[in-house]
Amino acid sequence: MNYGKAIKTIRAAKGISQKELSKELELDPSYLSRIEKGERIPSVELLEVIAKKLQIPLYLFMLLSSQKEDIKGVDEKDLQKI
Repeated sequence: MNYGKAIKTIRAAKGISQKELSKELELDPSYLSRIEKGERIPSVELLEVIAKKLQIPLYLFMLLSSQKEDIKGVDEKDLQKI
């Protein structure tokens, strides 16, 4: 799972800076930066808070975080539907 890439993508699409999001989450900006770079893996609880702050359902956030190896065995047609 690449949570950082998903956070960065959603955040950028919504026009929210890393500094703004870290302030809303009450996180040190360097910690959020490390998550986005893949240097830190956030807890499930923090992922839920991040998804809520970004106003995206957790299931969609998790789907956006998925990488090819995470979705092995899923039919290609089903992936295209998603």
